[in-house]
Amino acid sequence: MGADAIAPPAPPVRRVAPPSEPYRPSSVGERVFDVRSGCWAAFMGWQHGRAFLRPLGGGLEWDTEARWITNHEQ
Repeated sequence: MGADAIAPPAPPVRRVAPPSEPYRPSSVGERVFDVRSGCWAAFMGWQHGRAFLRPLGGGLEWDTEARWITNHEQ
């Protein structure tokens, strides 16, 4: 069984520009908006310059570049 069968895909990527002022969350659980996926999420931490996010209702994490995070909906 391949890795694709184990991990579900990340949220879909929208064709949008990054926010003009990216937001850098500092506390785990902080509510942020991922512009690329169009989803609100809970910030889970940083690793290698990427932000790890989890759906607000729970679920599997995904990662995104810091430039795509904001604290308000686009």
